Amino acid sequence: MDPTIFIICLVVFIGGCFIQSTIGFGMGVLVGPFILLLEPRLMPCAIIFIGMFMSAIVWYQYRHALSLRFLIFAFLGRLPGTLVAAYVLMVISSNQLEILLGVTVLAAVILSLTKLRLAPTSLNLFIGGFISGVTGTATGIGGPPIALLMQNEEPESIRANLAAFFCLTNIISLIALHYSGRFTMADFNTIIWLLPAPIIASVVAYRVRNKVKKQVMQYGVLGLCSLSAIVALSQGFHLFK
Repeated sequence: MDPTIFIICLVVFIGGCFIQSTIGFGMGVLVGPFILLLEPRLMPCAIIFIGMFMSAIVWYQYRHALSLRFLIFAFLGRLPGTLVAAYVLMVISSNQLEILLGVTVLAAVILSLTKLRLAPTSLNLFIGGFISGVTGTATGIGGPPIALLMQNEEPESIRANLAAFFCLTNIISLIALHYSGRFTMADFNTIIWLLPAPIIASVVAYRVRNKVKKQVMQYGVLGLCSLSAIVALSQGFHLFK
């Protein structure tokens, strides 16, 4: 990877990991379109791998607020969703992936802006886990379907449960990507150099977590995500080529 592109990718990942560590999700939504533009061969494996590592850190930080009921049903839904996504990645082109990514991000933004409130029932968690499996494995953006169900919970509970969920399910997604030819040893050797991003971001976020206003952070993220989604869609539809 070109050194300049690597540095930009590292900075983008630090920002994305900080946001996810602070509000529970959002790293894939923010980082995905930028990585697709800067280094498309790392999509979506880089987001999933870095997300897995960062989630493990956050899971440990907030392990006291973990709920096994949440994990079980969401995890059961994620498994079939991951298989569907692995097949999709084998049959779509890079342009179609850009369009899928842009649509996924915009859908996440719209859902975040609505007043929709869904209770984290067993059935809803299973359905949310399935959708997360499809979008998370195909594009690296699996947070919104689960975060939508968790948004009324306590902040520490949201962070703990989302982190544990993504840590475990991202491992499955990486295995599926490997067998579909989208996560190779060469990819791993490149991505491993981006690991300082989640370490730096999680340490900083843990120290300032009580000083950051959640609403301000969310609206800032939504604005930036909307812009990045538009860029991804423009690339997929060749609007500026």
